[in-house]
Amino acid sequence: MTAGTATAEQAARTLAGRAHEVALCLDFDGTLSPVVDDPEAARPLHGIVDQLEPLARRFAAVAIVSGRPAAYLAEHVGVAGVRYLGLYGLQEMHEGRLQVDPRLEAALPKVTAAGASLRASTAVRDSGAWLEDKVYSVAVHTRRISDRDQWTEAIDHTAREIAEQQGLELIPGKMVWELRPAVEGDKGDAVRRVVAESGAQTVVVVGDDLGDLPAFAAVTQLANEGHGGLRVAVRSEEAPPDLLATADLVLDGPQGVLDFLRRLAA
Repeated sequence: MTAGTATAEQAARTLAGRAHEVALCLDFDGTLSPVVDDPEAARPLHGIVDQLEPLARRFAAVAIVSGRPAAYLAEHVGVAGVRYLGLYGLQEMHEGRLQVDPRLEAALPKVTAAGASLRASTAVRDSGAWLEDKVYSVAVHTRRISDRDQWTEAIDHTAREIAEQQGLELIPGKMVWELRPAVEGDKGDAVRRVVAESGAQTVVVVGDDLGDLPAFAAVTQLANEGHGGLRVAVRSEEAPPDLLATADLVLDGPQGVLDFLRRLAA
């Protein structure tokens, strides 16, 4: 924990002391789960799930907020009392039922067409990039490509071109381009919703990628409105410098997150 063990311990002690008014919002990939070459093989680091159950009982809210589909999060975390907000908060798995923003349903034909175009494109086909079908969005992953630097520019150009053709929004990440409906909604909106619906007075956001920057911004906005907040970045070789620079606390990988959760649960 690069912010210093004492600092992390003090933050955890303070938060745990008023857990009933704290909302904890956690990213999945690179935060709870180590980054792996095969995105479908991503699983929470051993020990993390065990910490979430006591936290969900004590804290105002514990939410997994991710670009992953909500059903994926619920399947691979599976802790009662935890909220699963997928597709940056536009989906939620609640009591075994999937709730979807109706604007995503309306845009489904565009996403389907974009997926077909990507699959047929030279850049995706010849590079061996993997297409992740999230139903309401489609993502192109290059992590498994051995010569990905050779293909990055071509895939970026192809993804942007198809997104523009279909009127979709392009969300870049670490070795991934996600095409999704241009529906207003990001992790910041999801964080604000968790805080409002739980009545939390303090919010903690933990994340490791560009998509977590809006969630960090939400913490700042909520602080200006009188809430407490803590922005926690997860360090890796691929972590965006802007995220690390904005953070109040930096943890080293999912193992650092596990150690922090243990302190919160203790």
